[in-house]
Amino acid sequence: MAFNQEDNLFFMQVRLFRLAQVRWNKKVADCVDIFDKYEVNDYIETCYEEYHVQGDEANLDDIEKYLYNKGANILKEGNIIKVSRFEYSMELLAMDASMNLAEEMKFPRTKAFFIFMKSETGDMLFNEDTDMWMNGPDYIADEYRREMKAKSK
Repeated sequence: MAFNQEDNLFFMQVRLFRLAQVRWNKKVADCVDIFDKYEVNDYIETCYEEYHVQGDEANLDDIEKYLYNKGANILKEGNIIKVSRFEYSMELLAMDASMNLAEEMKFPRTKAFFIFMKSETGDMLFNEDTDMWMNGPDYIADEYRREMKAKSK
């Protein structure tokens, strides 16, 4: 699957969200609140041309400076980002599943991603022990739908 610029931007937003969540040692909901309150995804979009030629660490450092200048207090556990060896695959799957859900729900991609990440299915995807990451994005989106259907009963 070839990505266009919109897809590349969305993947960058997904990746930086996940790396921030890990680096700041925040729960998904707390990280979503920070990204929403300080419009971090809009900032990433503004910085896309610069960010797509830099590394993840430099981009995350810049986001932290942006947040500091906005008055946010981001406490970091450390400067080393330690993620699963399958993180990249997990992020791509989350991106694809969120795009699927966004189209269905008529939501912006980033909103669908944040909703997905707050779900048990999102937790399972980023938990290496569940092997959810071994499935395709359509299966993962279907798992999310089943979870939401079960919760609505």
